[in-house]
Amino acid sequence: PPPPPPLPPPASSLIAKRLRSPVTWISAAATLTALYAAYEIQYRRQLNRERVAGRPDLGGPFELLDVGGRTVRDTDLRGQWALLYFGFTKCPDICPQEMEKLTAVLTRLDAKGQPVLPVFITIDPQRDDAARLKGYFAEMDYHPRFMALTGSFDAVKRACRSYRVYFSKPTAEEMKDGDYLIDHSIISYLVDPDGEFVEYFGKSLSADETEAKMTKLIGEWEAERYWRTRLPAPLANLVLGPPPPPKLPRQELPRLPPKVVPKA
Repeated sequence: PPPPPPLPPPASSLIAKRLRSPVTWISAAATLTALYAAYEIQYRRQLNRERVAGRPDLGGPFELLDVGGRTVRDTDLRGQWALLYFGFTKCPDICPQEMEKLTAVLTRLDAKGQPVLPVFITIDPQRDDAARLKGYFAEMDYHPRFMALTGSFDAVKRACRSYRVYFSKPTAEEMKDGDYLIDHSIISYLVDPDGEFVEYFGKSLSADETEAKMTKLIGEWEAERYWRTRLPAPLANLVLGPPPPPKLPRQELPRLPPKVVPKA
């Protein structure tokens, strides 16, 4: 009779053989690397969450006009990083200094492969119409991708209110004369590709400090997005924490009724 078939190797031999396989070790190393990276992201997120506790909910809908007269809404900026700055073209020194600083920062980020769209929103729509903005940015040596926006006074005011931007309104006499300055906040706002406010940067920060902060924030955001799309949802939620709940659509603040002054 034919000899009986050989017995299968013991389970311990199979396990040892699999452990010796380079594919197994590569997979294990990749998994551990992913888990460690996800842990680092969650740790940094927790530190950032503690640091920004109580931060105001900035940002909101706006509808303005670009230098070509085309309507630009806040939703048109989604899908890319954006840096918003509110100023006016007649500003003698502060605004040009900030714009030059932001140009230096954004040029360095371009070289790192972290492009950010710079957006200039005027707070002086009476003088800064589309033609004025177009000529101003053609003359100045700012970042070539700067998007300049204007609109009606009410539209600009709504955009400023969404980002808690303060600016003084000229008097009727000053507006008639046309020669006036505007006091305003000197702050730029970083907005992520989902249209959510991330961080603001004040005048006191240097170009190096602003660049370092933006590089860190963009890198952490993109790293978390990368791992969330590659790890199974339960594992991503376990390591990174559950994703933030969807926000309700922002609505304009209700207008207050006009005051009624009783007759004497």
